[in-house]
Amino acid sequence: MLGDAIIAFFSNFGYIGMLVALFCIFIMDSMFFPMVPEFFLLVIYSTNPSFEWGAVLILIAAIAIFSGNTLLYIIVKKFGLPHFIQKLMKKYSGMMIAQDEKMLLINRIAPVLPYTGAFIAVNNWSYKKSIAYILAGGIAKFSFLVMLSGFFYTIFEKGIAQRATFCLIIITIVLGIFLSYIRKRKIYGKGIER
Repeated sequence: MLGDAIIAFFSNFGYIGMLVALFCIFIMDSMFFPMVPEFFLLVIYSTNPSFEWGAVLILIAAIAIFSGNTLLYIIVKKFGLPHFIQKLMKKYSGMMIAQDEKMLLINRIAPVLPYTGAFIAVNNWSYKKSIAYILAGGIAKFSFLVMLSGFFYTIFEKGIAQRATFCLIIITIVLGIFLSYIRKRKIYGKGIER
C-alpha cells in the first residue's frame, strides 16, 4: 500500500517525518486517489497517543486538506477539463442529496465525491463556502476519531488500546465504504429514474 510505504520512508526522520508523511497522504487523497487517510492518521497517532500529538496531527491534516483541494481547484479553474468529463461531473453532482456546497460536508460522512477541488471548480460552487465545509467536516471527523482513540489509551493498557484503535480504524473504513455504497445506490437509482 502506498500510504504504508510513505510512512515507512518518512518514519526514519522521527516525528517531523511522520508529519510530512501524513501531509503527503492527505494531499494525495485530496488530489489524486482515495487513500483512506483516517487510517493513517490513527496509525501515526498511535506512535504517541497524547493530546498535543493528536492536535498537531489534526492541524497537519487540515492544512493538507486545504492545500490539496485548493490546488486542484486552481488547476481545474485555470486549465479546465475535457468537456465530456465536466458534463459527467455535473451530471453526477446533480444526482447528489445536496446539489451545492453542502454536499462537501455530507461527503465526510458518506464519501461519494472524490476530487472535491475539481467538483468545486466545475460546478462553480463558492470556493470559500466549499473550503469551509471541507475543513469543518474534516476537523470534526478527525477530532472525534483521535479523541476516541485517545480515550482508549487512557482507560486501557497500551496493547489493548492499540487493538481498540485498530478496531476503530476498521470500523471507520467499513462504515465509510458502507455509507458510500448506500449513497451511490441511491444516486444511481435516482439517475435511472430520470
